Amino acid sequence: MSFLTVKPCSLADLPAPPAGRHGWPWDSAPSPLPATAPDGQPWPEISIITPSYNQGQYIEETIRSILLQGYPALEYFIIDGGSSDATVEIIRKYEPWLSGWVSEKDKGQSDAINKGFARTSGEIFNWMCSDDVITAGALEKVATTFLNEPQTGAVAGACFCQYDDEPEKNVVRKVEWKGWELTPYAAAIWQPSCYFRRSLIGRDDLVLRHLHFCMDRELWSYLCARGAKWWWEDEVLSVYRFTGANKSMVGKQKIIDELDTIYRSYVPERAPLPFFLKKIWLPLVLANIRHKSRLVRFLSLGASRAVAMVLLALYPRERVRALQREFYEYSVW
Repeated sequence: MSFLTVKPCSLADLPAPPAGRHGWPWDSAPSPLPATAPDGQPWPEISIITPSYNQGQYIEETIRSILLQGYPALEYFIIDGGSSDATVEIIRKYEPWLSGWVSEKDKGQSDAINKGFARTSGEIFNWMCSDDVITAGALEKVATTFLNEPQTGAVAGACFCQYDDEPEKNVVRKVEWKGWELTPYAAAIWQPSCYFRRSLIGRDDLVLRHLHFCMDRELWSYLCARGAKWWWEDEVLSVYRFTGANKSMVGKQKIIDELDTIYRSYVPERAPLPFFLKKIWLPLVLANIRHKSRLVRFLSLGASRAVAMVLLALYPRERVRALQREFYEYSVW
């Protein structure tokens, strides 16, 4: 499959931004990069896809943040699930600068990501959801890291978490990488800030189609199982927008169930730890928080602590603590 480089563009080439929109990527952008890296090497080919469905109020910012990277070896496809809002109209505005796009009914985000992965050919890959943004100059940083560290299989950077309805909560979050390889299914990596080598993927689909919330965490577990070497980057590579409708904020029990599935796939245990956490420990913790009876809350607290102590004695501490944190947070969020 041939690499379909996007048409180079500048601010002057793209459609004018909507009224009142300023800053990156609306009316400011970095200068285009030279045709080759500073040492004369060719830039690595980077493929990005945007899975989208009815995100017309956000997708234009996503598109511009990718096209205006000024990166000379970029392939960019948009895979839309048949949106009924302004999404397709916006995509058509930017069609001359895209490698390609499609708008058709699909089976969800995982299906869209796999469609996009199959259409692209760049060695470095990432998907950027239609409400997220790549920071200015991020692709240059990613490419330079892969060039300077040729054994690196994946680069994971920091992320700016943007809360549209609660801007006082906006914060930069770095990768929580210490000991992460022991529990790659746990929340530590910000997906829009993670790029990886296509050559590491040895299966037909990039992400598992039956996972709709934690497909990225399964992928990180898969990459670890394949022996990928990770590079942790402190620089902010993306903006993750919390809108209140993010799947990570509404999935709750489904997310817990998918984490259970991922854990069992990669951690061989005769008696799987998630079973005891989901069926015994977590109900006791929630009873301690929610039950009307003071006596029940008191007894539940003691029982949950006792169960936790037993599990910590039977299973590696990092596994217990990682799943406890995930199950609890997605139950009370």
